[in-house]
Amino acid sequence: MVGLSRSHRNTVLRLLLLAIVTIAFFHRVLFHPDQTLWTLDIPDAHSEYKFVQWRSFADWGVFPLWDPTIYCGKSIVGDSLPAVLNVPQWLFWLTPSPVLFGWILWFYATIGAWGMFLFARKKGCDPQGATLAAVVFILGGKTAGHLFAGHLEVLATMLCLPWIMLAAERVLEKPSFLRGGVLGATLALASTCGSVQIIYWHFLFVAAYAGLWLLAGFRSKGWPATRRAALAFAAGILSFLVFAAPWWFPIVRQTLLLSARARGTDYQFAASFSPQYSDLLHLIWPFHGVPPLTLTPVGRAFWERTLYFGVVPLALIPSACLCSTKNRSGVIIAAFLTALSFLLALGDNGPLFWLAARAIPGFEMFRCPGRLFFYTAFSGALLVGLFASEGGAMRRKWILPVISGALLPAVIAGTLLLWQTEHKPIPHVWLPIVLLTAFTAATLLWLCRILPDHLWKAAVLLLACCDLFVVWQDHMVVAQTQGLFKTTPAMKFLTEQKQQGEFRLLAPKSILDQTCAARLGLEIAGGYHPGISGRYFDLYRAIWKSDRSTSTLLKEHSPQYIAHPVILDLMNVRYLLAVPTDRGLPGVKALEFVTEEGGLHERIYRRDSALPRVCIVPKAALPAPGVSLLDAVCSMDPRAGCLVEDRPFSGGDAFKPLPFERQSPSSLTTRFTSEKGGVVVVSQAWHPDWRATDHGRPVELRRVNYNFVGVCVGPGDHELRIWYRPWDFYLGCWVAAASWTVLAVAGVWAVRQRRRSTKAT
Repeated sequence: MVGLSRSHRNTVLRLLLLAIVTIAFFHRVLFHPDQTLWTLDIPDAHSEYKFVQWRSFADWGVFPLWDPTIYCGKSIVGDSLPAVLNVPQWLFWLTPSPVLFGWILWFYATIGAWGMFLFARKKGCDPQGATLAAVVFILGGKTAGHLFAGHLEVLATMLCLPWIMLAAERVLEKPSFLRGGVLGATLALASTCGSVQIIYWHFLFVAAYAGLWLLAGFRSKGWPATRRAALAFAAGILSFLVFAAPWWFPIVRQTLLLSARARGTDYQFAASFSPQYSDLLHLIWPFHGVPPLTLTPVGRAFWERTLYFGVVPLALIPSACLCSTKNRSGVIIAAFLTALSFLLALGDNGPLFWLAARAIPGFEMFRCPGRLFFYTAFSGALLVGLFASEGGAMRRKWILPVISGALLPAVIAGTLLLWQTEHKPIPHVWLPIVLLTAFTAATLLWLCRILPDHLWKAAVLLLACCDLFVVWQDHMVVAQTQGLFKTTPAMKFLTEQKQQGEFRLLAPKSILDQTCAARLGLEIAGGYHPGISGRYFDLYRAIWKSDRSTSTLLKEHSPQYIAHPVILDLMNVRYLLAVPTDRGLPGVKALEFVTEEGGLHERIYRRDSALPRVCIVPKAALPAPGVSLLDAVCSMDPRAGCLVEDRPFSGGDAFKPLPFERQSPSSLTTRFTSEKGGVVVVSQAWHPDWRATDHGRPVELRRVNYNFVGVCVGPGDHELRIWYRPWDFYLGCWVAAASWTVLAVAGVWAVRQRRRSTKAT
């Protein structure tokens, strides 16, 4: 750090301290390579994405565009959760090791802490206050709850918020189109983390902040300066469209075309998992009403409802609102955003969520309003940092800090003790009482000028870290990497069968989950995936005798409840995995084995009626009058022909399987001779960006059998190539490349101009 000024050295040391703090919080996965984060969504969803992307490079040497392992195939670039454009997660392309999940979350926690520190400094906090604000926001109980839930995309996107706010602050303070471009680029980088919902809320939050900032600045700077700031900020927001074009363009377009949500959501969907008033006890202690985490209270989804700043920061927030004298406008803005986000996060139990859902376009597209508590934590952390930064100035108004610093801990301690005696023991109930007692004592000594400012701030930071550290360790569920992926007899059998030809299988998650399937290159008809297309969702529900699935979370069914096996035939489902309790399954028992855990007997049934992956059928017909296409599909003979929505076609070739070669997961070629013509049916989920050529000449690719791929061919020799080409993604890449190049050139030019002006002076 030789050559740096004192202030810069202090900043570097604080950033290093924050990195050490985050390392301490993640020590269980950073220092133990045999352990990894393995909770809820990580094994249920994210690890499957990583295995698919890794196999795309390892097996085929192509960029991952198409996921063939679930739902008869699905676009990767048209879905945000795979985070295929997120640079840190490209490490999974080299190795799909689950150890990387802990490292990537540590990376974002550290980067987020640094951003929060710099933003708090920009807002007037001293180094100690900014450090406290960073710790409170990044390592609060809300973050710990979603860490337990395995919400990699939510946490990574949310922890980018301080950098977005810092870029917004800079463009508002000194308006320029270059600074606006930096704001758009920052939003674009955050969007690649994978959560459309959080990015949408980031836009709303930063817009609300900018509106309040401009309103406050209008009184002091006047209309011309306010107008320039507003124009530069608007330009920055709009520049996001070009910087993030390969991300938002395919996602928005394919959502509008295919997603189940494109059919419309309602207020009940948006307000689902709304916090109850009893959940507000989490402000006091995160373990209120939550069983020990070893019991995994998944049904309550407590992470969606919890908000825990830490007991010490909670005691400081009222003091900041009541007593802060420096940067009063900043305190008012932060307090307003804290209250606004808190009321919105209450969802159906608050006064503002209904109004926002009706007035703000797109607000009803997303559920789980409790995630808005992240913004409460952000604004509240800033208030804590601002209050701690005032130091000795607070001593002149010592009454209110003492009241808020002593009365609130007393209420908290009394509530905890009362809850424990009437209900059941609360984990670590002694900790908040000890911490608040120590905080109150330190605050009284500070107010009496016995304890210096810097020691009081250091004590507050230490107490907050101790508090949140305990919360994190109880919410951080790790697993031994050695036992994560076991090769069962079923997996070994199915892998051997896969060498003979492609097929899909249907299995309860308890026997074979989608992560294991993706790791082995197997394809399953089902699984968990929020981005499922509406038409495939219809097919999935039609399979079963009864189904209550929502549009984002599919219920796990037992094979004995299959109602329409013809859909499984169309899906190329050749094998069913079941337990002995499943009765009357369509198929022949191919294997029976005993599991290592529990000694349960499980069976694999082979379905000889399943259609091959590629085949030709005689014709494409319309459904009978008055019969819906989906109902007609459920009762059709898939070997006699296929069903279309319009323009029937008649060839005459008898049904037969067709040989094919794969060039990648999203490309295949079949060569065959047709005597009378027919329809080539590919058991692959239809997508508007599938393309087809016959001997190099483009041919029309049609949607057949409700949601599969078909090509009508005439008699003669054919060399039919079918591949997925997401033109919206490629167009977005070109637009983004040009935009990032312009931003880089403008940045270099601005730096050179600044150096020239510095030399001239």
